[in-house]
Amino acid sequence: MIEDGSMSGTLRCVRGVRRLIAAVLVLCAGMSILGCQRDGRSNLLLITLDTTRADRLSCYGYSRPTSPNIDRLAEQSVLYTQAVATSSWTLPAHASLFTGKFTSSHGVRYDAQGGLVFVDPDKEKANLQRSTARGLSHDERTLAAILQEAGYSTGAVVGAPWLKRIFGLNRGFEHYDDSQIAPVSGRLASQVTPAVLEWLASREDKPWFLFVNYFDAHAPYEPPEPFKRAFLPKDWSEPDRELSREETNALYDGEIRFMDHHVGKLLDGLRAMDEFDDTLIVVTADHGEHLGEHGVYGHGRYLFEQTVRVPLLIKHPRGVRPAARSNVMVQTVDLFALLLHEAGLAIPDGIQGRVPAEASHPIIAEVYPLPDLSPHGHWRALYHDGYKFFWNSLGQHLLFNIARDPRESVNLFNRESNRAMQMAALLDLYIESLPPPGKPSEMEVDEETRELLRSLGYL
Repeated sequence: MIEDGSMSGTLRCVRGVRRLIAAVLVLCAGMSILGCQRDGRSNLLLITLDTTRADRLSCYGYSRPTSPNIDRLAEQSVLYTQAVATSSWTLPAHASLFTGKFTSSHGVRYDAQGGLVFVDPDKEKANLQRSTARGLSHDERTLAAILQEAGYSTGAVVGAPWLKRIFGLNRGFEHYDDSQIAPVSGRLASQVTPAVLEWLASREDKPWFLFVNYFDAHAPYEPPEPFKRAFLPKDWSEPDRELSREETNALYDGEIRFMDHHVGKLLDGLRAMDEFDDTLIVVTADHGEHLGEHGVYGHGRYLFEQTVRVPLLIKHPRGVRPAARSNVMVQTVDLFALLLHEAGLAIPDGIQGRVPAEASHPIIAEVYPLPDLSPHGHWRALYHDGYKFFWNSLGQHLLFNIARDPRESVNLFNRESNRAMQMAALLDLYIESLPPPGKPSEMEVDEETRELLRSLGYL
């Protein structure tokens, strides 16, 4: 009787353990479907496509097939058709991503009296030349730092010279790879993606935040073959003259196709590691590029649509949110709040960004070029009710009906002066209400970084 009872109790115990194991397996399966592996938090991947216009990606309706891999991702994402950058050049735009603040609040900008000092290579000269920029203040708490404190592995691989660690955007990253950045070309996508996959394969087994920056669409437009000829005439040969506008556009598109190819390899690597489904993936750009519009090439001097309208795709973890297209106007400053929200973390006080669906701040952009870069002064822009107002430090204010005139060809500043004045007042009030930036960091910029920037026309 005792033996029979013991056996019966043992069987009940075994069955109970089996039921418990089955319940745990079901729970884990459910958590996986929700993108909640390991300790219940999704992985976070933020990709910036340097100098990439939204209207040059196929998923935004462009006629050339520039972005087949990003298009494939877009089919699984919420694609925002009205995304606006906070500035039109790399350093302040990325500072907004990592602080959740606009330029006037984080303070990262061109500034002849900034805290960065460019080292004079002539050792016999005692005086050092002041920088053209302010780096990120030590007072700023970055996205990566918050996520690292919350237990995430944090890694970054960058291709842009303005993202070298000397400028302060590496704060909070356990691994920050800013190597192989060459003069003129920066770091190629074919170098960035392998470094990303190497980090993913070697990281700790816990939730991760990864920042990846592709630089290829930045001038000069010299994509490797066969991408160089992807959109040029078949019989095209390198001319001994200045490139035409059509040739320049074709080469820019070729750079995007090359970059997209290696973005595809990164996404395929995530799939092979079984990490794709459970990762929040954000793809955006720091700013766009002028390609002859308004008689301008490049970026960083104005705030026309070609330089501030950027792509924004958000692929949520499997089962969380279906793919869709959204016409809600959002900004890259909002991604700070989005990523923290996805990680289940509180949004800090003092930031301007909000989760995109809840964004309620004014849509603004700012750029403050030095006279050596542009004689046309500083610019701020405000979007409101289908209009876009430009404040200019030299008094050359502009007003466009963006809804009817997306090319910004008819200045309505004098014709609709009341509206212009109202928008100017709103812009002033909002800028004045922002928390001021912290004290700029004092740092010496090494000669290598100085040469990198000079090769791209920044110094």
